[in-house]
Amino acid sequence: MNIKIITTLLLSLLLAACSLTSSQPSWLDQPAENYSQKRYLSAVGEADSRNGANDRALANLAKIFEVAIKDQSLDFSEAQITTGQSGRVTTNKQSLARYVSTEAKHVLEGAQVVETWQSDDGRSFALAVLEKAPAERRFREGVRSADRKIEERVIYAGQRAPNPIAALAVLKQAREIENQRSNLNRNLGVVSGKGIPAHYDQAKLEALLREALVALHFNVVADSVQLQQSLESAVSALGITLDEGSFYQLKATMDTEEIQKKQGWYWLRGSTEISLMKYDEVIAKKRWPLKVSATDKGQVEQRARDMLSANMVDYVYELITSN
Repeated sequence: MNIKIITTLLLSLLLAACSLTSSQPSWLDQPAENYSQKRYLSAVGEADSRNGANDRALANLAKIFEVAIKDQSLDFSEAQITTGQSGRVTTNKQSLARYVSTEAKHVLEGAQVVETWQSDDGRSFALAVLEKAPAERRFREGVRSADRKIEERVIYAGQRAPNPIAALAVLKQAREIENQRSNLNRNLGVVSGKGIPAHYDQAKLEALLREALVALHFNVVADSVQLQQSLESAVSALGITLDEGSFYQLKATMDTEEIQKKQGWYWLRGSTEISLMKYDEVIAKKRWPLKVSATDKGQVEQRARDMLSANMVDYVYELITSN
């Protein structure tokens, strides 16, 4: 009985030793031997644990698509990425995410870890692959869907929008969709070698936006001379015509608390509110926080004015395109 137990244990140890072979697998340097570059994208990840290596492999795979991945752990890894049909493996020493972001997971739909290995020193390695054909179909469908949405908005802005403000808002939407479309088209190019030309590219949409801004005429009112000047300057910078007779009015107010001193610093807190009105009807209204500090009390209000001047163009644009 004891002999059987010993024999069983020896066989178990032998099997374990075979499974943990120290021989480096070929896929570490040549993933294409088993996963053809014509059919797959591949990337290798390395970490202290198997789960960590899996995550790194997927993150490195996402790097092929230039997906924005937040790396909260600030760790660095050597990414071995096979991208083309030349068989070349490149080493990319960059900050990589330990965990794949939500956006990357969407891009990597269908990706999977297909190989893992642990070296003698305890380091774990993983190989992640993504089949190109299904990804190509998905990206192509996304690009075409974005093209339809963009064209619908451009037609609405030019032919059916009830007013210039509504036209501007949908053109901004079209431009945001085009940003997404560009990412999808770039991804399509990665897996297929060729993207789809855009009828309305970024340059065309920006030109339409500028035309829509120039078509606007605003009357500007503020509760202080400084705020009035800042608002007028922002309106002019956007290409909008200042017109006291316009039935569109931008009205800006600023509410601030008393200046407070804490630990040697003077603080000014408050908010800026801007309303877009047509006659007496409020079309849109937004409020932005204001918080500035200085070691000299006399500088605090100046810094508040500087902050408003620096941000006012963005404030106005955000307001008039939010309708």
